[in-house]
Amino acid sequence: MESFMKTLPGPMQINESFIVIAIIFLVFYFLLKKFYVNPFLEIIEEREGKIVGAENRFKEVEDYYREKMKQYEEEIKKARIEANALRERLIEEAKGERERIVTHAKLSAKEVVEKSHKEIDSSLKTELKEAEKYVSSIAKLIVEKILGRKSA
Repeated sequence: MESFMKTLPGPMQINESFIVIAIIFLVFYFLLKKFYVNPFLEIIEEREGKIVGAENRFKEVEDYYREKMKQYEEEIKKARIEANALRERLIEEAKGERERIVTHAKLSAKEVVEKSHKEIDSSLKTELKEAEKYVSSIAKLIVEKILGRKSA
């Protein structure tokens, strides 16, 4: 084999030192790979796994958050609809109550006015009867003063 190597042109000739260098290179290569490169690659793969896991967890949490927000918005929408319906119902009840109170107040006022009219009519009649008693005596006094004598 040595004769074959010597027949090769200058730069292609391989001697014993090349084989030793190649063996040393391979030993260092495998040692570096085992003690430096492989642990480094394991760390990188572990970190990538953590990153991917965190991204997946983030997506899950984000999806959960979006779903909950959707549910909350639906619940808020339902609550608003219920509140509007309740408000409308209460407004209608209040209108009915107001109408009942106004009607009652009108009836009460009408009763008071009628009672006042009756009292006034009664007082007027009483006062007219009293006035009639005095009318005849006043008329006699007027006649006496005009005629200058007492009438019988």
